[in-house]
Amino acid sequence: MLPISSWYTTLGHYSFPTIFIELDNEEVQAIIADADEKSPEAKATMKKLRHAMKSLPGSSFIGTDLCMPTDSDMFKPRGRCTSGTKAWLTLKTSEKVKKVLREKKTSTLIVRPYRHMTTVREFRLFFKNRELKAMSQMNLERHFVRLALRADELWSDAQKFAEDIKKDLPEDDCVVDIYFTSSKRIMLIDMNSWGAPTDPLLLRTWDRNWEENSGLILIPPPVKMKGDISVSF
Repeated sequence: MLPISSWYTTLGHYSFPTIFIELDNEEVQAIIADADEKSPEAKATMKKLRHAMKSLPGSSFIGTDLCMPTDSDMFKPRGRCTSGTKAWLTLKTSEKVKKVLREKKTSTLIVRPYRHMTTVREFRLFFKNRELKAMSQMNLERHFVRLALRADELWSDAQKFAEDIKKDLPEDDCVVDIYFTSSKRIMLIDMNSWGAPTDPLLLRTWDRNWEENSGLILIPPPVKMKGDISVSF
């Protein structure tokens, strides 16, 4: 994941409202050390989180500028936070969060309004030299007929979106995660670095000819077997 702060100032109007909270070294160390929530550092962080959360409607989504605490049991089932205490507990029980803080890759938290998203509407865009080369569905559970019926429309909308954002991308080669709202608006969710460990999803591999446009790639419908089929083992 690319830091949200690396693209938010130029492309934040395509994304969710985001509040950035800078932690001091003591507050960072408190999360890493799994400090008690009654410690001065924990209280200071929770106070910052509460102030940010109160300025946004409804419940909130908490993470760092570089990763989300999806590995924390407190994050489940959907990452919704309704209090500064839960936000703090979610952060300090995430090994992903502790790792990026420990390695000093970020010291910034992000607070966003919580929004329930249907994973079928999530897609990943692949930009090479700032040109959209491919698009993959994110939900890889099965074939979705409704996506197949709208494939041309979805790809066309993604191409228009790509033209709007490409000059402001933080890197020439990058991966952009998007979401189609019910009103067909495209929202920018996250950005990721090109290549591993970013998952190429239905593109399968990074070792391919990226000069070619692959278009929208969806999971194909299941193969239907017809006729008399005998199987022996």
